[in-house]
Amino acid sequence: MNTPAIPAPRHADGAWVGALLAIAVTDVLLGPNVTLLALFAAVPAIAASRTTAHGVVGIGLFTAVIAGLVGLHDRLLGSPEGFLPLLVLGIVTVFSAATARTRTRQQHQLTQVSDVAGAAQQTILGPLPATSGPARIAASYESAANGAQVGGDFYDVTPVRDGVRLVVGDVQGKGLDALSTAATALAAFRESAPISSRLETVGLKMSCALARRGAEDRFVTAVLAELSDDGTLVLVNYGHTAPLVLPAPGGMAEAAPDHPGMPLGLDALGDGRPGRYLRTLAPGDRMLFHTDGLDEARDATGRFYPLATHTDLLRVGTLATGLEALRTDVHRHTAPASPADDSALLLLEYTGRHNASPQRRPGPLLGVTRSACEKCAVTDCPIPPRLRPHHNPTE
Repeated sequence: MNTPAIPAPRHADGAWVGALLAIAVTDVLLGPNVTLLALFAAVPAIAASRTTAHGVVGIGLFTAVIAGLVGLHDRLLGSPEGFLPLLVLGIVTVFSAATARTRTRQQHQLTQVSDVAGAAQQTILGPLPATSGPARIAASYESAANGAQVGGDFYDVTPVRDGVRLVVGDVQGKGLDALSTAATALAAFRESAPISSRLETVGLKMSCALARRGAEDRFVTAVLAELSDDGTLVLVNYGHTAPLVLPAPGGMAEAAPDHPGMPLGLDALGDGRPGRYLRTLAPGDRMLFHTDGLDEARDATGRFYPLATHTDLLRVGTLATGLEALRTDVHRHTAPASPADDSALLLLEYTGRHNASPQRRPGPLLGVTRSACEKCAVTDCPIPPRLRPHHNPTE
């Protein structure tokens, strides 16, 4: 693996150059009766926090030349008063170079860990299609984990016959453990969403996957949604933040369920039935699915981000530019603090009835009956009917 490059701060050169010039000019102005040669040892020490070991050595040598010229001006060269400061400068340069070497190694290791963790996050989430069935889609993810862009928020989209299904979820906790739980929930969604007739069945299989994993100490809030070609929206909510509906003419409405559902993994603690929400979307209507890291973002005084009054940002331009504008506004609200929680955003726009030809794959021998399984988008299915799940032998 190539060692990742670590860019130096823009002010890296200015700090040590400024210190060097300040010492030299001050020494000259004070005259030969006052010497500041000992202060030149601070220059490589300052540089050690901002550049590489080789850079520190070069700066130390350059500083020694300037210190020698100043010592010559003060008529101290060849005397103990001139030799000792230069010796100290050399010793400080050596130790500063060693310190810079250790720091850059640690930064390289941290960068590598961050790159690996980020790659794992992208592998688990994967890129979303810009268009799926009757919807345009864009997503944005931001992690609160220090040193690595990983977390427990997740989303996914899968095409189904006559529409599209999606999930947005939030694992309790942060970091790599939460990422592992999110991977379990996503795997169950991807396996069951294309073949289950009801969203509640998909949620049940996700909950069962968490139970098989033994993640009793973690639960998952999630929203499952299905948008049909005719604009019919079916949404089930497992204790998650309600999505927002943004009608094309204007306004905003919460897609709140008729009753709150228990989070996935906590089904045994109460009524596990998810909350259900139904609506018909018109072409151009948008929906924002998000995790609580968005509306619970706080400013320096503890005030939550006022999402409800900033949804017009999501109507401007494309879906991607809308999400970017919202992220920028949230960062402005929370500055200078860093994100306190993971945040996943998925913005969807209903485009109208989807009339694309069905997805096709190479089929088996001629004469085999072909039809879709449950909600599967692959209508020209290569698997014989008798081998498919949920096969009805009376067909």
